[in-house]
Amino acid sequence: MTTWLVESMRDEPAGLIIDLGPNTEIPEDEVDDIELVNAQLHVLDDGVVMVRRSHRILRQLRLVDHAVDGLALDQWHHDETFDDCTNGYLFTRDHVLAASACVAWVRDAGGVEAANRLGCSFDFADELPRRH
Repeated sequence: MTTWLVESMRDEPAGLIIDLGPNTEIPEDEVDDIELVNAQLHVLDDGVVMVRRSHRILRQLRLVDHAVDGLALDQWHHDETFDDCTNGYLFTRDHVLAASACVAWVRDAGGVEAANRLGCSFDFADELPRRH
């Protein structure tokens, strides 16, 4: 799975989001009440990937931009649960590290049950139509 995730991020533009989580539909009114193992990879500029992990369904962040200036790379940012229900962040250019962090989270936090129910979705950034 790690190799597949790394390959899935290769040469993709900023804004790609890969969500790993349960493969079942969850009604919108129940999303905040159900504890589920969820991980997310978000491709930023300059080959940096943001890793997020949670025990709740992660909503997509609406980033102002994908710039990476000033980010502390390869350091796990963890301070209990953040407002967006995230249990931590990692910013890294090491795509193997990013993918491994997601795989380990699903395996260690969710066990066999989470792995058996694992689903994946890809979301790409929207582009405005431009004149060439």
